[in-house]
Amino acid sequence: MELGLYLHVPFCVRKCPYCDFFSVEGEPDEELYLRALLKEIELFKEFSVSLFGADTLKIITFYVGGGTPSLLSPKFYHRVIEKLLRVFDFRPLELTLEANPETLRIDWLKGYKELGFNRISLGVQSFSSKGLRFLERRHEVKDIILAIEMIRSVGTDNLSLDFIYGWKGQGRKTLLRELSLALEFSPPHLSFYELTIYPGTKFFKRFFNDSFFERRSERCAQFWRIIDEFLEERGYRHYEISNFAWDNFECKHNLLYWRFEPYLGLGAGAVSRIGDIRFQNPEDLSLYFRALFEENRLPYKIIENFSKTDKIREIIFMGLRMSEGICLSDLRDKYGLGIREEAIKLLCGKGFSQLEGDRLKLTKRGWLLHSKIVAYIWENIEEVK
Repeated sequence: MELGLYLHVPFCVRKCPYCDFFSVEGEPDEELYLRALLKEIELFKEFSVSLFGADTLKIITFYVGGGTPSLLSPKFYHRVIEKLLRVFDFRPLELTLEANPETLRIDWLKGYKELGFNRISLGVQSFSSKGLRFLERRHEVKDIILAIEMIRSVGTDNLSLDFIYGWKGQGRKTLLRELSLALEFSPPHLSFYELTIYPGTKFFKRFFNDSFFERRSERCAQFWRIIDEFLEERGYRHYEISNFAWDNFECKHNLLYWRFEPYLGLGAGAVSRIGDIRFQNPEDLSLYFRALFEENRLPYKIIENFSKTDKIREIIFMGLRMSEGICLSDLRDKYGLGIREEAIKLLCGKGFSQLEGDRLKLTKRGWLLHSKIVAYIWENIEEVK
């Protein structure tokens, strides 16, 4: 079985006010977390055979996210990779490490490179000082530039710059300046995520009733169109709603999620989906450590057991985020389900989607209404002979 491997590093110097990923503030205990991960990897080997009947698991991508993975040293990742090589068929073509600009060190970057990390996903978030202050980031624009220079100096050319747009105070001119500055560094991959106010975050408490966030949907749609036009005119392919890349520089690991391929998540809070099951480690370090060290068991909790309809819904939701769309014959042949012809005709007639051969794709106009269109398609799934 081939699958992607995600490793969650839940440590941050300070949690960003908009972030809803599991993370804890403070100095990470590398050795303790390493011991836990090594134990989890060992126990998973037995678990995979008994539950999935998979004796050999081939890891085709490796993605370290967080949190702030660049807070942990190359020595930490060296030990993890050593263990992965012993337990799995570990030969990923793409090894990604997420990093924050202010945490990078040239000696550590050299160490990551020597270990095989060939892609860095840098959390820029904004090339505007005003934007960085609003988002309460710990770095400044000069730190971003220095980080990019260091990454390039060690020979890592596969670089993704990750941004957040739609923050309070951002205008069209500011966005265009940020885009222009980003392209001065010729990154082969760029991600632009709309600022979302998630329940439980500091921003949710602060801005839940703020009129700016109640009225900003059309403004964010305008920004998305600006980003799309600016980058596509300059040679980037808009291959997923929030992601742009030069040819052959798409994030291979994330493509596994969007194409409904299996992936394993290691570490506290990490989610996995293999076969018909989605399971998760606890978003609590004490519970994670207790299960592994005191109870000698994997701390997984099954959070979803996919039915045939669940799979179809997930494939449609994730697949229509991509420019390649979804293959209708695959839905029919694998699951005996399809989308009503009249529903497809309606979406195509209104300019929300297009049918190319056997592939259904959303247009740019459709992407802006992705969730609503997906909900409509879900209502029009039917059994096919």
